[in-house]
Amino acid sequence: MVAGRHVNRSWPDFFETAFEVAPTPLASPGFVYRSQRRVDLAGTLWQLVRRTPRFRRSLEVIDELIGRTKPDLVINFLEPLMGWHARWRCPVPVLAVGHQYMLEHPAYPRLGHARMEQWGLRRFVRASGQAALRYALSFYETSDFPDNRAVVAPPLLRDDLLKMRSVGSDGPVLAYLLNAGYLDELRSWQARNPGVPVHAFCDRPGAPRLEEVQAGFVVQQLDAREFLQCMIRARAVVCSAGFESLSEAAWLRKPALAVPVEGHIEQMLNANDLEKAGLGVAARGFDLERLKGWKDGVAHDRFADWVRRSDDILDMAVGKACGMTGSAVGGGHAVRRPVRVEAMVAARG
Repeated sequence: MVAGRHVNRSWPDFFETAFEVAPTPLASPGFVYRSQRRVDLAGTLWQLVRRTPRFRRSLEVIDELIGRTKPDLVINFLEPLMGWHARWRCPVPVLAVGHQYMLEHPAYPRLGHARMEQWGLRRFVRASGQAALRYALSFYETSDFPDNRAVVAPPLLRDDLLKMRSVGSDGPVLAYLLNAGYLDELRSWQARNPGVPVHAFCDRPGAPRLEEVQAGFVVQQLDAREFLQCMIRARAVVCSAGFESLSEAAWLRKPALAVPVEGHIEQMLNANDLEKAGLGVAARGFDLERLKGWKDGVAHDRFADWVRRSDDILDMAVGKACGMTGSAVGGGHAVRRPVRVEAMVAARG
């Protein structure tokens, strides 16, 4: 496994525990944030230019690993360096996995504003999935893509989550925040509503693992396993519109408030898509009053049925990807060959 590592973001803990081999870190492009809240586009572009030599070295590492391990398939979780490598050098098939590939689907929601940002995001996503079969994760089942280059698929949820069921809604509001800059806003809401406890998970380098910052408001360092355990009893989930967290909340049938990071066009689209699916509420701020009276229903039944089809759809996509050369995915004839159950994983940190 290789994993992109960005200077402003820690790895999820499951990167260290979920695989039989230790991940190989790669210097990888990523967003720069202003005041731990808003995407800084100029800073992101400057960092891309400044770190170009490191990215070239990452491409060399990918090249060496593929040559040494000779996998039957490379599974790429939206790592742009793997997309660029697949376009020019990769001698094996690639299955590119990510909900972002739904951007190319005609049924996916569009925003009436930020057209240039949406265009740029589509270009970035397209680059990460070059010369690959794209596995487009979706909150809901929908029609196939017009071409033969992508498969619509359910969210990929962890096995331990799939075994869980909600056991009540008498716990605190559970929050997952991409950036610590949003803690003050959520803490202010809780101070105005002292009868509602809040347990927030947030990446705060150098901070204590668990800290009660005010009565009824606890902040904990990111921990995927503990986050899911807390979600079982949570009365509601508030998060910064990341696809995985919203999917986890939907599986456990929790009221979800999706608050996109400022300037993060992908999360704005995620929030709109969640609301369109009937699985939660999109919001610009931490106004939890919007969840009052919200209940799960038919949309969550459909979501659960959709997720249960994941294994079959993934098996089909892996077989399809392994039956194609990189050039055949974009057109031409599929090339079939024997397939071993071996793969190399490239993931975004």
